[in-house]
Amino acid sequence: MPDPLAVFFTLSFALGDAGDTAALDPGPTQACPNDMRIVSGSHFDRVQHLCVTPQVDTKDTHCFAYWEGITAFEGAETPINVCMDQFEAPNKRGAKPLVMKSYKSGKKFCEARHKRMCTEQEWEHACEGPETLPLAYGWAVDKKVCNSDKKWMPVDWDKFGSEGDDADAEAKRLWQGTPSGRFPGCLSAFGIFDLNGNVEEWVTTRKTRKWPGALMGGFWAKPWTGCRGTNDAHEPGFVFYETGFRCCAEPGTLDSEGKPVKKKSL
Repeated sequence: MPDPLAVFFTLSFALGDAGDTAALDPGPTQACPNDMRIVSGSHFDRVQHLCVTPQVDTKDTHCFAYWEGITAFEGAETPINVCMDQFEAPNKRGAKPLVMKSYKSGKKFCEARHKRMCTEQEWEHACEGPETLPLAYGWAVDKKVCNSDKKWMPVDWDKFGSEGDDADAEAKRLWQGTPSGRFPGCLSAFGIFDLNGNVEEWVTTRKTRKWPGALMGGFWAKPWTGCRGTNDAHEPGFVFYETGFRCCAEPGTLDSEGKPVKKKSL
């Protein structure tokens, strides 16, 4: 006969895990389609966190943990209120995220679905949540939470620099992403999955940047990448084996199924 106390603690642990995971996603609202989540609050143009665990690699120093609860807010404060895809495009749980996408192609994809590209500020706020966290899931890097700790694979530039089948084959060889939502703890307080790791995401940039689009969130080989740290080095037609995106929409413009809401005539 099993030990009653052991059974109790096993069940409590399992139920606690299930409850915590479910509680992370606030669920849909009437303002957004069922596969999007409302992201709202105040965004500050710049934030500072105190790094307590810097780690040096061959090129840079990356932070793997921050002093919990210490945040400095700088620059303009902007109100955020937007519907955001819960998953990377094509925004389907369990689907392979789209890659080899440029800012231009992502923009076209979103507009065809009566949506738009998310802005850099919206993306940052969706990742940071109400507590302005440095990572979507907390204050310190946990390599098991998101798909962000795969070994970087060298690129065959001769194949990747070509067009057609060779480039596609090289992109497939380099693929180390996972289906959307595979990591249940890799979501922000707003219920948005895979903002850190998996694939890099195109966003519409701040007006001060050179290009209209930039990449956010790192990809599967950059565990240190957090909610800030925009990659604005590429022109809007740039594609790579790990570049994807997600879409946003104005609250109240789409119904629960994602169809445009008809405006009532006066």
